Amino acid sequence: METKNNPSEDLKHIRQMMEASSKFLSLSGLSGIAVGTFAIAGSAIAYFLILNGGTLKYDEFLKVLNHGNHFQFRTAMLLNALFVLFGALLSAWYLSYRTSKKRNLKFWTPSARKMFWSLFSVLSVGGVFCLLLFYHGYFKLIAASMLIFYGLALLNASKYSMQNISALAYTEIAIGLLATFFHNYGLLLWTLGFGVVHVFYGIAMYFKYDRPQV
Repeated sequence: METKNNPSEDLKHIRQMMEASSKFLSLSGLSGIAVGTFAIAGSAIAYFLILNGGTLKYDEFLKVLNHGNHFQFRTAMLLNALFVLFGALLSAWYLSYRTSKKRNLKFWTPSARKMFWSLFSVLSVGGVFCLLLFYHGYFKLIAASMLIFYGLALLNASKYSMQNISALAYTEIAIGLLATFFHNYGLLLWTLGFGVVHVFYGIAMYFKYDRPQV
């Protein structure tokens, strides 16, 4: 007995195949968890080592940075930021690469390259902007600027990802705007945006896309 073709189902299947071919499919939920974990670790280092376990309040720390040549504080901030940045990037790359291998997918596809450059183009501008803020002593705005530029970068790259990173992008931008207003809580809001939100987003993406189906 022959089965009749369903044109609407065929069109839907073709549309899904076309969409998948133009999207980056290897983004791992575990990479989101790893990025959030590194951010929380960096915040813990800042709180316990730089702020001396809360003995030096964050707003007081910002005032200290703005008065005099506190080379050790600025160096500690930069080293901590580099630790978080490279740790997050390497773990995100490795876990996404491992996901592509598990799914028998090519990792460095044209859509992956487009997503990377969409992220990099905005993040590089944001990075230079934050370095200029650091150089000129506008420390209160650095945490907020990092969150906002990161959210804009995710939003710019969201069109090349199957995962719903636009929701993450808007969340980061919103927290960044809050950090602009409540700049004395910059470290706390930075931890919330880069740390806690990433962990919960990664968990949600893992259960939706990565967890083996039983």
